Amino acid sequence: MSGTRATVLGVMAAAPATFVTLAVLLFAARELSGTTPLSNGPPRNVAEAAGGGEVSEVLRFLRDGQDPREIWLLRPEIISSTVTRATGLEAAIWSGQPLVELLDRRGFIADSATRHHLACLAKDIGSGEVAAYLSPGVDPPCATGAAFAILKERSQTVASPAR
Repeated sequence: MSGTRATVLGVMAAAPATFVTLAVLLFAARELSGTTPLSNGPPRNVAEAAGGGEVSEVLRFLRDGQDPREIWLLRPEIISSTVTRATGLEAAIWSGQPLVELLDRRGFIADSATRHHLACLAKDIGSGEVAAYLSPGVDPPCATGAAFAILKERSQTVASPAR
């Protein structure tokens, strides 16, 4: 077998594996940068990060000065198509107790009215663990579905202030 023929066969044998490897690397790079249809992209604010359970992003937004008590715009794919305006605290309910506890330890759940609203929201979405954390030893008196209805109504109101 001649040297040229062996080189051509070697290139032909390696080409598919090389092509697939490059395609996977390109796909992964685009996915991480949020520029593909399969990626929602990075969170845009503290509420999106909290709703997605991205603790490191929540901490970054807090460090940048965003307040999780404010109402923020959420993309429909973060929590629900019916919840597009929520506070970072409300969005954190969907992520579970560790994130809610983190925000509580940092002093963002300071008053009893906020704590009660968040506990009722946790009950509405079936997160008993978060509800128990927010109201230890007591089952908070909540109208079934009322806290979640507040979020849905806020999301449907165009004039609702949000960042």
